[in-house]
Amino acid sequence: MDEYVIFHRLVQRDVTGILGYYTEEAGEHLADRFYSAFMNTVEHALKSPRHFPPLNEFIRRANIRDFPYHFLYRETPYGIRLLVLRHHKRHPSYGMRRK
Repeated sequence: MDEYVIFHRLVQRDVTGILGYYTEEAGEHLADRFYSAFMNTVEHALKSPRHFPPLNEFIRRANIRDFPYHFLYRETPYGIRLLVLRHHKRHPSYGMRRK
């Protein structure tokens, strides 16, 4: 059976905001580097969902290498579900109500 990633509908907004910021502040090259690092981390989480540390019984946190961002996800029978992509300095409760 194939495993796959389900993105919460608001994760697109999270990604778009970060990419817009990096593009405006440092150019497309940095935005592309961020997106590549993000997708590599997503792929790693999909292949080894229990590699990243748990926040609680259901949710895990995956840090994005070289960037001050992480995403929260939960393991599902068919892969993983990304709930939120956020900056390390965001309030810890940001995005925790997403299902």
